[in-house]
Amino acid sequence: MVIESHLKIPKSRIGVVIGRKGTVKSEIESITGVSIRINSEDGSVHISSTSDMTDPTFIWKARDIVKAIGRGFSAEKAFYLLDDDIFLETIELAGSKNTIKRIKARIIGEKGKARKMIEASTEVMISIFGNQVSLIGEISEIKNAREAIMQLVHGSKHGTVYRYLEQLRFRSKQEPQKIWKNRHLDEN
Repeated sequence: MVIESHLKIPKSRIGVVIGRKGTVKSEIESITGVSIRINSEDGSVHISSTSDMTDPTFIWKARDIVKAIGRGFSAEKAFYLLDDDIFLETIELAGSKNTIKRIKARIIGEKGKARKMIEASTEVMISIFGNQVSLIGEISEIKNAREAIMQLVHGSKHGTVYRYLEQLRFRSKQEPQKIWKNRHLDEN
């Protein structure tokens, strides 16, 4: 039984999916056991299983890797999606050309500060490409990064978002202590 997946990526990202001398495409195929066919005319990508595929979820992992590269991530970052706990999520930005440009600038922040703060606080990788903001990370951290981004999209001040991120970081540092305290209490 052949499993297939189809998607479309921007023509400007086809070269990144293929890689120098086909290295990225070959690496995706060898790791996942899929076959990837790319139409450079329209950016359509056809992914299908092969007899080398050992896990049926690899078809979707390969699709997500290609999709992540198409959304502006480097191949190196996209390969994190091979981990079962790492996911890709995309936020579609809507509005006029000027509105989207303003929103993207808010998400990036002055000298990249907002984006760096979100990435550092949530351990989520962010790519802003076209009208989309894409996130790669653990699902709970993607949720936190999405919340910070949506606050910026809806006009919250950067300081407010930074405080939200600091609270997240503080809470994450408290979690291990809470677990240890609960375990310690259970033992008594």
